[in-house]
Amino acid sequence: MKKLTAGWLKLPGLQRLFTLFLQEGATLRLVGGSVRDGLLGLPTNDIDLAVDRPPQWVLDILIKNHIKAIPTGFEHGTITAVLDKRPYQITTLRLDIKTFGRKAQVAFTEDWVQDAQRRDFTINALYADKEGNLFDPVGGIEDLEEHRVRFIGNASQRIKEDYLRILRFFRFSARFGKEPYSQEGLEACREFASHLPHLARERVTDEFLQILELPNPLYALEAMKETGVLPYIFHPKVWEDFKTLLSLEKTTEISPDPILRLASFHPLLSELKSHLRLSKTQIIKLSFLLKEHDPVTIDSYKRFAYSWGKEGTFDAALLQTSYCLVSEEISLKDGTAFLKQLQILLNGFSIPDFPLKGRDLLALHIKPGETLGELLKTVETWWISEDFAPDKKACVKYLKSLL
Repeated sequence: MKKLTAGWLKLPGLQRLFTLFLQEGATLRLVGGSVRDGLLGLPTNDIDLAVDRPPQWVLDILIKNHIKAIPTGFEHGTITAVLDKRPYQITTLRLDIKTFGRKAQVAFTEDWVQDAQRRDFTINALYADKEGNLFDPVGGIEDLEEHRVRFIGNASQRIKEDYLRILRFFRFSARFGKEPYSQEGLEACREFASHLPHLARERVTDEFLQILELPNPLYALEAMKETGVLPYIFHPKVWEDFKTLLSLEKTTEISPDPILRLASFHPLLSELKSHLRLSKTQIIKLSFLLKEHDPVTIDSYKRFAYSWGKEGTFDAALLQTSYCLVSEEISLKDGTAFLKQLQILLNGFSIPDFPLKGRDLLALHIKPGETLGELLKTVETWWISEDFAPDKKACVKYLKSLL
């Protein structure tokens, strides 16, 4: 019989919870992602548990035993227990009475099968006890072993309960499934894709960027396009294919970058900002990647690194190399060689500090204001053009020549 043998299963805080609930006559089990990832030998950050007792009972037992308890989602049955500075979410078994998108009216139950049947995918409805013994009411273990991502019960019904499950289907299929994806799941996603614009942009953005963060999202994106899901996230006339993304994947072995991948197939920053809820940092990066500028070369990389940092410079070079591969301006061999050389040069380059400061101009009795900033910028531009070689004395001399 297959068992969960993850090292974190022996965490003292977790074992204390198991022992406590058992002593009080309750059944406590691990559930969801931690069980799934543990069976696959993957690391896990969140350890969620399910219990066959109501939330008030859980809260009272934790407080009685001097365990920090936070009613993080009390109305939906969730209490967070904190032991050894680590949170454990404990949720009462439940079933959905009515669903409202991301929200639901729930009723508490002691039936583990009912609790499993309200979840999204079979591989997320796995339970394990303190010894790692598994409870698998919907066939999740077999699906996990076969790399199959399958909705629990009727796919259309599961999606109608929460339309965000459309994107979750593609994310989980890309991460845990194998191609081609479940036909029933794809058809259900196609059927309800038109509901995606009604979801909160933050939720859509989070799910979509998680897809782009996966080791290989290309098939998932193609499937999203084919089923009509992607056009409900981005205007279909803006992008046409994923040729540049495909080239990008061929040129580098670095960790996946969702923003760089996004820039590779969607060229309009204004459209991205209107369809996704991006952070200020992400918008700045996209702005740099998508705007027209001189190419990054072996001669110009220092200037780019000074203005945009080493990572930004390499990202820009990756993207421009991908464009050149699609247009067949360079070969894959030459593009890869250029990127390797550039990476070596960037690793060995220390970004210099501009020698002049505002106080240096004030010492020359130049009054603060717009002129001071313009002068500093002019000297800095000259200093960059001189390959950062002039020292402070030379910069002051150049400044005086301007005056």
